[in-house]
Amino acid sequence: MRRCNAPYSGRVTDTLGDLLSHDPYRIWLASWEIIRTRDTTLLETLRTALPMIRQATLDIELGGMIQSNRDALTHALGKVQDYRKWRCWCDDYPRLLAYDPAREEERGHARVLSRGRSGWPVNYECECLVCGRQFSVEEGEYHALWWRWTSHGRRSASRR
Repeated sequence: MRRCNAPYSGRVTDTLGDLLSHDPYRIWLASWEIIRTRDTTLLETLRTALPMIRQATLDIELGGMIQSNRDALTHALGKVQDYRKWRCWCDDYPRLLAYDPAREEERGHARVLSRGRSGWPVNYECECLVCGRQFSVEEGEYHALWWRWTSHGRRSASRR
């Protein structure tokens, strides 16, 4: 897996501080920072602090109208715990319905190979720019947009 390290270390202490703050909004923001990150320095620091983070967030009511904000925290902490077992960062795509193909393309993480134009739901074909794995992505909506990534299990010929 290609490792990415942020050029600044302030994010590590800020994210950890947010998770330990007992402030539901800061915990929610930190959860999404973790979900989006590919910074191994951040993930390793948080990995060593997981017991402390879990204890600090255990009884905090995180709210959420359509979906519980606790789901984002649970996913984020699962990523911190398990990311070292992944072959590539794209192993995370099927685990959460929040990875918008257009945003992943903007971040330089994936390439949209095609986008269906024939109605709803919208379907995409995407490729991971790290390992070349290809995915079908279904876009759906039920009060909020979501994206279901399904791996084809194959890699593009240029990345083998």
